[in-house]
Amino acid sequence: MKKFFTLIVATLMASSMMAQMHGAMTFAGASSVNVLTQNTGNACDTVRFEMASMSAGNITLPVMQGMAAIPSFTIENVAFSMGENHVISIAEQTFTSKVTVNGEEKNIEGSSISGSYNMADNSLTLKAVFKYGSMPFDLTYEVKAYYVKPVASAITVNVGGTFIYGNDGVTYNVRKYIDGDAEKVDVEIPTYTLDNTVMGNLTLGTYTVKGLTYDEEKGGYYRDYKNDGLEFHFTAENNGTKTMDGQYSFNAAKDNNILVKYDGNKVTDIVNAFQMGAMPFAIVTSFNTEASGISSAKTEKKSDGRMYNLNGQLVGESYKGMVIVNGKKFIKK
Repeated sequence: MKKFFTLIVATLMASSMMAQMHGAMTFAGASSVNVLTQNTGNACDTVRFEMASMSAGNITLPVMQGMAAIPSFTIENVAFSMGENHVISIAEQTFTSKVTVNGEEKNIEGSSISGSYNMADNSLTLKAVFKYGSMPFDLTYEVKAYYVKPVASAITVNVGGTFIYGNDGVTYNVRKYIDGDAEKVDVEIPTYTLDNTVMGNLTLGTYTVKGLTYDEEKGGYYRDYKNDGLEFHFTAENNGTKTMDGQYSFNAAKDNNILVKYDGNKVTDIVNAFQMGAMPFAIVTSFNTEASGISSAKTEKKSDGRMYNLNGQLVGESYKGMVIVNGKKFIKK
């Protein structure tokens, strides 16, 4: 009977793990590379894991910097077992792999790989000991990384508090992790487009805001990033002509902040308020997995069948953008 229940737990854990996966699972976190007495650290490495079966998976390690640069390589069919408390264990085992550098094939002989994936806090811990090519010494690679969760939904973008635009499908990458005694969140804002705006067709590029911490008053993980030195690529095209095309920083004299809200382990809201360069207006991008619209806006329930904008003002049939009808939000195109 005990074996039967253990099998059920293992199956549920595997199903949960499979449900998290979008192809390969991606983890990001701090790593170290040790060769003899030399230690090289990296604040944020990316490790990928892809299930090959219910008891084995393929692990791709990133480029490593040490005495020499070690290219990224994949360790195939790493055996693991499902344990209690939502922990998946990788027992110590040998491995081999190969990489091609400048047309030359190099062998990787691993004397040990071990680790665990804790589904309770989404952390992956790995340790790999191996020889690379003709190197005479063992190299030890260690990493503690956290699952990078892709969350996708429609977004609404409020420009200058007046113009509202939308994009039907945008995917953010969110990582929740432990830094010392503090729980933090990193958010990768993706590249997305806005068509037919007052400035033409816009493309806003990718950037990552790191180190959001929980704010009780705001009810989510929050960071003011105006002084973080971030930049992103921005283009504006009007009638086939690019009127803006370059790297832009955020205006440190204005509001530039991001708020991420959770319901359990599920990301429900991402609200990003920013002002770029010398542009005179602010932009608020709102992502909401439940309503596909601005979740931070006040939505007084009105049951008269008429349409209102997000400021509660009555609008007509010609209005485009996010509207509220009988207390529910819709994107009107």
